[in-house]
Amino acid sequence: ALLVAGVTLLGAHVYDDRRAWGEQLRSTGNILAIAIAPALSFDDRKSAARNLAAVASLPHVRSASLYDATGRLYAAFTARGAATPPAHLAAAQSGLHFSGGEAWLLQPVMQADEQIGTVVLRAHYDLSGPVLTYAGVLGAVTLLGLLAALFAAARLHRVITVPMSSITDVARQIVQGHPFSLRARKTTQDEFGLVVDAFNNMLAGMQRRTEALEESNAALQHAAVERQAAEQALRDSERLYRAIGETINYGVWVCSAAGRNSYASESFLSLVGLTLAEYCDPDWVQILHPEDRAGVLAAWRECVRTGNNYYHEHRIRAADGTYRPILAHGLPIRNDEGAVERWAGIHLDVSRLKQTEQALREADRRKDEFLATLAHELRNPLAPIRNAVFILNSRNATSAHAQRARELIERQVRHMSLLLDDLLDVARVTHGQFSLKREPVALKAIFDNAVETARPLLEAKKHDFSVRLPPSAVILDVDPLRLAQAIANLLTNAAKYTDPGGHIQLQAELGDSDLSISVTDDGVGLAPDSIRRLFQIFSQVDSSLERSQGGLGIGLALVKGLVELHGGEVAAYSGGIGHGSRFVVRLPQALIRRETPPGVTREQAVGESLGTGAGRRGQVLVVDDNRDAVETLSIALELAGYRVLAACSGSEALELARHHRPQAIVLDIGMPGMSGYETLRRLRREAWGGEVFAIALTGWGQERDQATALEAGFDYHFTKPVALDALLTLLHQIFCDADSRSDTLVRVPAKA
Repeated sequence: ALLVAGVTLLGAHVYDDRRAWGEQLRSTGNILAIAIAPALSFDDRKSAARNLAAVASLPHVRSASLYDATGRLYAAFTARGAATPPAHLAAAQSGLHFSGGEAWLLQPVMQADEQIGTVVLRAHYDLSGPVLTYAGVLGAVTLLGLLAALFAAARLHRVITVPMSSITDVARQIVQGHPFSLRARKTTQDEFGLVVDAFNNMLAGMQRRTEALEESNAALQHAAVERQAAEQALRDSERLYRAIGETINYGVWVCSAAGRNSYASESFLSLVGLTLAEYCDPDWVQILHPEDRAGVLAAWRECVRTGNNYYHEHRIRAADGTYRPILAHGLPIRNDEGAVERWAGIHLDVSRLKQTEQALREADRRKDEFLATLAHELRNPLAPIRNAVFILNSRNATSAHAQRARELIERQVRHMSLLLDDLLDVARVTHGQFSLKREPVALKAIFDNAVETARPLLEAKKHDFSVRLPPSAVILDVDPLRLAQAIANLLTNAAKYTDPGGHIQLQAELGDSDLSISVTDDGVGLAPDSIRRLFQIFSQVDSSLERSQGGLGIGLALVKGLVELHGGEVAAYSGGIGHGSRFVVRLPQALIRRETPPGVTREQAVGESLGTGAGRRGQVLVVDDNRDAVETLSIALELAGYRVLAACSGSEALELARHHRPQAIVLDIGMPGMSGYETLRRLRREAWGGEVFAIALTGWGQERDQATALEAGFDYHFTKPVALDALLTLLHQIFCDADSRSDTLVRVPAKA
């Protein structure tokens, strides 16, 4: 009986525990699917990974993974020691599945009645805890019962069985004619043996009644022990479920069949500042937000009427007076006849989900603004370029008109190139794929390069511009190109947002612990609330301002990234709208060098390489599937004195190379049919092909693209659109000096 009762209780508890555990896992999967749907829709892997990592607070969840609609792994979170989720999701039915000590949930991610992915939660479902607890209780009760039975049997044997056996033996011997003296062992030597025998029989009867009474008492005691054990199992279960309820953000709640509150977890009562009695009073609805109250009550009454599940999001007033967003989810508990006996549910804290939703909306808004601005910024240069082409094609255009049109095209192409370079740079900085090329360089040289970049805009708006340097020369161990780029962005920004004729100053101050570089203007200024988000990517000041200059909102984000890569920091200051602004870059003392820079700077070397006569006898093969690109680059190289071969496909390039054997090849990678990689591989197989200097010229400009090109056999990598002076400098370096009258190539490192 003990074993049957114990096993029955254990089975009931394990079933309830497993059902509650599964419902919790389903709720987690459902919430996670709702939260992660926007990230999957907008292909935001980082946001998806952060949402999946939220399950780290659930100790039983070993991994959470997101698969897209094709079944491929999109994002995943794996607890320490857990197995890595598979790269592809095998066909399986959605829902909760158990196998041994593991459970997994396949939760579809829906959007507009369409499944866009699947969330898979794998959890460790351990039955050992409740089973061992109940086994211990059952074992203890059984052991106590056996000990009590052993004790009772020994006592009965000693008190009743031995005397009764003796009396029976004496009585039997007396009936059989044995002498009365045989009774002397148990009774007095008396001549009334029959009276003694009758007395002994009476005593035997009394002893039998006593035995029956003791057995009855033992049965009562056994029942009492069982009752106490059952009550202790119920108390343990209550504590367990109460603890489980308290682990949920705002706990659990219970209502009567009519919908009146009867219980709520302490965590929820503490949150709203109510006692259980106050919560069970109908006036508890006052803690609901006034705007949500009618909707909550209407939804609850409808669930009570229909018996459907309750699922509603609303706001409640906390004890501190603030309103918290919660998700109330309840289920009806029915009897054997199917009637609702009561309701039970949970309160979930969805404040972080709301914050995440708001952040996603803000990111989506900023993304839309960025795309619209990008389209605008790209269209702006195209309009004058189209006009310039019209002028060049016009029969009535004078040479002056043609020269001005060419200058306009060059200027607008340079603008678009800088725009695309900024986009690539800020992407590399954001993803940690950017590396600096440090070298000793004078601060003045960096300032000169930055000012030269910003000079057209400064002069166009006729600003009063000044530069102040420290009294003594300052040598820095930095990436001169990137630091000049950051300062140029600050100068360009100041020029854009300062009225014509305004004052702009670039100043450097050498302190005890750092170098401070500041750009100060008396332009439109900044509102206090815009300063804190000024350096975020795609961040822009209010575009409705009259003097707003547009832009992609990446310039200052790039400045921040480049400065931080050097170990420095950048900050913005302003007295408000109309009071100008000041941007300060601080570089650490570790970047300041005491020795003098090399005698010949990199800029001087580049300038010398552009002298006349460079590569007059060099033969260059230009290959690109874009005929306009081939034609214009060929003309530019011919004007620079090179003999040029032109091809528009890989096969054509190989044919020309076999007949003319050029010393250098400028090769596009992304060509249809035979790619630039394949073209170069075939060229290198020729006996003379190993000596050809190969330059990759492509629109793929990430660092991994450059590494791939060099691994494929290219000697150098340029990103379109290439600056012609840089290409001419490289060609001058790889050919022998014109005076040597030789066609031999000089190899230079790819990083030169």
